Amino acid sequence: MSVFDLPRLHFAGVALTRLPTGPRNGLVDFTTHTVLMDGEPFPRDRPAAEYHAYLDRVGGKGETFGANGTFNFDAAITGVELVAGDVLTDDPVVGRAVDVWGHYNEYLATTFNRARIFDVDPASTTSTTVMIGQFGFGRLGRSHDVEYMLSGGVHGMQPPRWQQDGRVLYQFVVPAGEEMIWLDSAADSPAVDRLRSLAVDGLVVQFAMADPVPAPMPGTMAWQLRGTIAVWHADEPRTAPAGRQLDNLAVDLRDGLASLNLVAFRAPEGVTDLQLCAGDTVLAAVPAEQSVVTVPCAATDELLSLTGTRAGERVVLAREQEIVVVVDDASLFLEHPRDAEDSSQDAVIAVRTFVRGVPASVPAVHIRQFHNPRAFPLDKREHIDVVRLSADVISTDEHGRGQFTIRGAEAGTTRLELGPGGSMAVRVLPNHWWMDDVPQDEVTFDLLYREVFSFYELMYSFMADEVFSLADKFRIDTYYQITWNMCDPRNRVKTYYMPQTRDLTGPQARLLLKYLRARRAEVAVPTIEPSLSRSSRPITTRAELIKALRHGVTVELAVMLQYLYAAYSIPVHGAGEELVRRGDWTPEQLTLMCGDGGETREGGLRASLMDVAREEMIHFLVINNVLMACGEPFYVPEIDFGTLNETLPVPLDFCLEAFNLGSVQRFIQIEQPEGLVGAVRLGDLPSPSSADHHYASLSELYGDIREGLQRVPDLFLVEKGRGGGEHRLFMRESVNARHPDYVLEVDDLRSALFAIDFVTEQGEGHVLTEDSEEDSHYDTFVRIGELLMKERLAAAEKGRAQWNPAYPVARNPTLREGHAKEPVTDPVARELTALFNGAYFMVLQLMVQHFGNPDASLRRSRFMNTAIDVMTGVMRPLGELLVAVPSGRHGRTAGPSFELDEQPAFIPRPDVAQKSLSMRFRNLLDAARKCPLVPEKVIGNLEHFAEQQF
Repeated sequence: MSVFDLPRLHFAGVALTRLPTGPRNGLVDFTTHTVLMDGEPFPRDRPAAEYHAYLDRVGGKGETFGANGTFNFDAAITGVELVAGDVLTDDPVVGRAVDVWGHYNEYLATTFNRARIFDVDPASTTSTTVMIGQFGFGRLGRSHDVEYMLSGGVHGMQPPRWQQDGRVLYQFVVPAGEEMIWLDSAADSPAVDRLRSLAVDGLVVQFAMADPVPAPMPGTMAWQLRGTIAVWHADEPRTAPAGRQLDNLAVDLRDGLASLNLVAFRAPEGVTDLQLCAGDTVLAAVPAEQSVVTVPCAATDELLSLTGTRAGERVVLAREQEIVVVVDDASLFLEHPRDAEDSSQDAVIAVRTFVRGVPASVPAVHIRQFHNPRAFPLDKREHIDVVRLSADVISTDEHGRGQFTIRGAEAGTTRLELGPGGSMAVRVLPNHWWMDDVPQDEVTFDLLYREVFSFYELMYSFMADEVFSLADKFRIDTYYQITWNMCDPRNRVKTYYMPQTRDLTGPQARLLLKYLRARRAEVAVPTIEPSLSRSSRPITTRAELIKALRHGVTVELAVMLQYLYAAYSIPVHGAGEELVRRGDWTPEQLTLMCGDGGETREGGLRASLMDVAREEMIHFLVINNVLMACGEPFYVPEIDFGTLNETLPVPLDFCLEAFNLGSVQRFIQIEQPEGLVGAVRLGDLPSPSSADHHYASLSELYGDIREGLQRVPDLFLVEKGRGGGEHRLFMRESVNARHPDYVLEVDDLRSALFAIDFVTEQGEGHVLTEDSEEDSHYDTFVRIGELLMKERLAAAEKGRAQWNPAYPVARNPTLREGHAKEPVTDPVARELTALFNGAYFMVLQLMVQHFGNPDASLRRSRFMNTAIDVMTGVMRPLGELLVAVPSGRHGRTAGPSFELDEQPAFIPRPDVAQKSLSMRFRNLLDAARKCPLVPEKVIGNLEHFAEQQF
């Protein structure tokens, strides 16, 4: 039965929580999401800083006002039990890490995803709920050094249980199935191997957090953590502890033994000599341990109690509750109904009843609700029915199962009490249905900020502190797609959903979608008028290896740029809609190329290209990490697409050209696995060889590098743990499933080999994972080629004109004279191209500046974060604009040339670096203001970057 079954794994450590405490101050009216100042509503269009200053004056921020709503463990297995009461500490799993993570974010493709913590009723301290997306244990150090033994998915919310005196218990389940991954190392531990053989339905994980104190990291509380991992059975509760309940502990009696779940129990000060009793009969002495303990005990049918001795007298510490009511989904957010008869927002609540720990029928479970007055500071009614219930009294069947239906009545928060021992925290969200009636053309940013974003800007400062201010129109316009993805109500079941408080209403989300769709429509569409063997000599020296690694860096940057160029050449969704209206595209072709416009993750072939390009950027960084671990500086190669093919040691064609069947065939050649490139021989003629290491494919290049890393001695000069990395964006779910802690660091041979395998896995597949269903880059381009060919054949069968999936962009555009390039001569196109190239330089300069101090955190680096912002907020909109601007050559549009007037170089003095970066951004801003075609959001972003403090 749950944690009472064997084997058990015990763990302990620290839980670190970052729970925003501002909303607990009693100054928020949760019926309307209105904050109060001196008893009056604070205007939503006033600066957030003004309200934050008021909270400072009145002490309204709490301990962790700026926290971001995440939590994690720093914990390890402390012992295993194969035999009840016999805790072993010599099993190989002891000392291995225990981790909770968030869900994989398929939009950002992230590893290192954090679990979440939030208040269902933010006006109280008793509804703090956690949400976990992935659980793992067994790694030692980094998972690519010593792998996890188990990694598995987790679903739903985990409500608090057994809250008392600064302690709280949580429980979750890792269900068996495709998301539960037992890795090979599980067989190394007898306890884990036994656990694996019995976990037919899954695992249960139960943990208690106690005695929080401020942690060194701002906005963070550190809790003592203890927990247990055991077998879960499908007929047991998912989020509530099993067994006979005695207040904040549980007991299981069987086979002459008593197992007591004391993980959240602590005897009062001065109490000793704990005993389990039935009436006046002492059944067993109980050790005072915060764990699951087992002691000899006689059977009994009487109600149990736990007693202790204080000042020579026996005192009762906990009494058994004969009937216990359990609701697994005891943390509930309800959308406000449209009216009293609207049943579409109803929730059906499943109820379980147990009599002395056994499922049993209970004829009458009374349900009462108690609203929280602190959530209604402007409403002085003594009683408010926040919800309507289908029944105030329900019964359960012989299996102890029943249900009732709940519907919102008034916005606000309430607590439902269900018979003895059962409770729920319920929040009914504000009534925002009027927002559905606002026409799309009337949805301005001012309206969106006032009705959607302002509340979060006023009460939760972490977005402005760590990401960007929600009052920043240019940043919202820049990141409109990911903003919608994170706020899409369909993702509320995921840990990455925003806001992390999970209280955005459906109408608010749809208002946001209207605004973002309007941004997608702001595009210009041009009119196209009719018109008259791997090397035979292996790498053996450090110099050869460094040269090969630099070739790898050059290739990764080059392929990223050409994939970006091809993606830019495809019209964005708004432009595609215009092409459909003109009759140039069909609706089916629009969906093929651009997906559904961002409402879901289906972004069409354009999104597939962008995804591959992002992963190539990660390859550029990770191969640089290998270089830097060998003592070399961060390497930014010169890329000239007119001469590049003559300088690289691979017989492949790299160029900037429009997306079409021909370019896709080039991409397939670039990404093809080594096994698809055969050796060329003729009779008895010797196979060609070269001392310059020429390769038939990129796969061969990386194969040689991998062998060279193992062959060349004394390569790695960086200290362990100082190998750069900490990048977690654009990572595959297959990597996250087995290595949720992976952040690209390289500091020894094992991590360097893993980095090479990571790059090869994404490029050609089946290196780190044999059975992954994810497409490699090679698979992606093969699929894209097949789809384009299918569309071409369908058009031919129907007698339609030849379809062009992209703008007629220049091949290898240039602002200079150059070999194998097309000059851009139109003055406007030249201005835009120069501006784009300036932004591209700034991205590389910011990267070089960050890696000049490789010990700096990449995830928290202003240099790297700004580089990503420039890519998204300047390069992307300019690139999408350039491909629609005439180049000056008949029948051609322009495109980004990715040309640099100078190579980025590290600036060692921080003050000089700040001045240099600011000056360059100001120069770009001045140039942007002179060009009337530059989107306003690009100018707004450049204004921000020019004032950015690094």
